[in-house]
Amino acid sequence: MADDLNTTTTTTSRRPRKKQVAIGLAALLVVAGGITITSVTAANAAEETARQCELAVTGSKAAAKTATTSVEQADAALEAVKSVALPGDEGWTSTDYVAHAGAEAVKAVPAVEASEGVEAVAAVDAVDARPSGADLISAVTDGRAGLAKVKAVSTCEERDQATEIQAATKKVTADAKALDANVTVLTDEFAVFQGEERTRIAAEVEAARIAAEAEAARLAAEAEAARVAAEAEAARVTANQRASSTPRSPGGSSYTGGGGAPATRLAPAPSAPAPAPAPYRGSSGTPGGGGGYVGPPGGQGNSGGVCWTSNGTGGLKPC
Repeated sequence: MADDLNTTTTTTSRRPRKKQVAIGLAALLVVAGGITITSVTAANAAEETARQCELAVTGSKAAAKTATTSVEQADAALEAVKSVALPGDEGWTSTDYVAHAGAEAVKAVPAVEASEGVEAVAAVDAVDARPSGADLISAVTDGRAGLAKVKAVSTCEERDQATEIQAATKKVTADAKALDANVTVLTDEFAVFQGEERTRIAAEVEAARIAAEAEAARLAAEAEAARVAAEAEAARVTANQRASSTPRSPGGSSYTGGGGAPATRLAPAPSAPAPAPAPYRGSSGTPGGGGGYVGPPGGQGNSGGVCWTSNGTGGLKPC
């Protein structure tokens, strides 16, 4: 009996120990599994952090390169708009673009049909506002100033750091895109400005040419009028000189033909003087005295007491 108890006693005492061992092994397995899961999770997290950091650093380098390119293009545009030399071989120069004023937007206006008492009005197309040269230059200058400070990130160790790098990269990319747009607007507006300046200067040159031609025509007309007047004065002087040097006939002025230079008609040579008539004698037979006589010869007419004598051409003249 005693052996059975013992046996029974021994058998009864061993069964709890096996359960405890089983429970302990199970607990160990659970702990080991938890450690294994934690280790795997930590490894995966580290790998993900490394991946995100690598992406962030790569994106930062690309954004920095984009920013550098945008800054270079902005600097080239800012330098170009400083020029006042216009395209072409005329050597024309414009005003400074920075002083170029902008223009407000113009709203579209529909056409108005003619009606009683109202004249027709043509439609007006809408025109976009144009910024001034100073505004565009300022926008590009400010944009390139911020991007010029951008530098690529080369190290990243934490996930939060990767997130910050990616946010900064996104902002740099957006700023570079905005700067590129402003540079394009500045370049296009400067080209339009130069075209307008060429048109303005060409109109001024044409106006100056027309004015110079008009002035030359005026001076030529004045010179021609002066020449005609001088010729007329010379002709008048010549005519006066010829008239003063032409011998005149005893009976009057010299003959001049009509038109052209005056023609001179010489008077006929005077005939030899006739002998003087004998002095008139009165009834007393006394000469009239003084080489003349009173009364016409032959006793014709009434002399009225005037003394007559020969004029040297066969006629008589008062004494």
